[in-house]
Amino acid sequence: MGGFYIHGIGSSLPKTKISNDFLHREVGLEKGQDWVDSRLGINSRHSVLSLDYIRETKNKNPDQAILHARSRGETPLSLAVLAARQALERAHVSPSQIGWVIANCDTPFEMIPCLANQIARELGVQPGPHCDINSACSSFSLHMKTLADIKNESLPEFVLCVQASAYTTRTDYSAKSIDGYIWGDGAAAEVVSSKHPGRIKVEPMIFETRSESADDIVIDSAGHFRQNGAAVREFSIRKTCEMFEEIAQQKGLYAEDCYTIAHQANFVMQNSILEHLRLPEKRHLRNVREQGNIAAAGCPSVLAQNWSQLKKGDQIVYAVLGAGLAWGGGYMEVL
Repeated sequence: MGGFYIHGIGSSLPKTKISNDFLHREVGLEKGQDWVDSRLGINSRHSVLSLDYIRETKNKNPDQAILHARSRGETPLSLAVLAARQALERAHVSPSQIGWVIANCDTPFEMIPCLANQIARELGVQPGPHCDINSACSSFSLHMKTLADIKNESLPEFVLCVQASAYTTRTDYSAKSIDGYIWGDGAAAEVVSSKHPGRIKVEPMIFETRSESADDIVIDSAGHFRQNGAAVREFSIRKTCEMFEEIAQQKGLYAEDCYTIAHQANFVMQNSILEHLRLPEKRHLRNVREQGNIAAAGCPSVLAQNWSQLKKGDQIVYAVLGAGLAWGGGYMEVL
């Protein structure tokens, strides 16, 4: 297949907004604003949990957090459906035209059925090979690369890809927590086609994993998120730089000619990448400062939130990373 087209892209965030001031004054996280500014650069994030629940429980028991989120009507599924509806509306495509739903969720509330089949049911999509394809925060790049590697004649007219997670339900908010500053919840969705030209042409170019680092990022089935932070940070910065350079070289791009989008892990890490490669900040699209790290939905949510600002001829290089450790990236052009 090689390249294909994004016809519409959407994103969603839950209603509860968590500020740094709330985390410091009411939850009792100890690191403080100076540490957050120097290490993360994240000012706020959104959660399927209520502020009262976070304040009172510190999310000691993730299983209870899932029940609490369900009672409020905000789940990975509800976020996924909102993002998908926006993507369909922008694409001018109806659910009846979707032949395949592919989804990712790192924090599923149900082990079965898969999130993709639930999304298809909620949207009224007809039966198809709906399935979850998951590689944590790098799942957007995996979804794009999977479609690119399938023969054109084997694909339906339109495919709906969705990335959704609720990491705050697996976040430790006890006093010494670092993760409480990082994670937010959210979803993104893309309507894509290899058969019909659309607004953005996509050329997925990279997807790989390093299995010896599989334990560097873990969410236990009944526990909190945990990671080898220093190792993951170093790897993420280095690998993102390598991908940006490799893709730019293959496509003959210069920094001033294109936009870049990285995994929305944190603002300070992205600044390190920009400084290392001497990339212009005004050409780097991001949203992590306002919504935290929303896992695989981070990168495509940046595209969704800049949808109306993108213009014909804009070129975009994207590079994302996730647990695995896994990494992927590619090239996009607005038509």
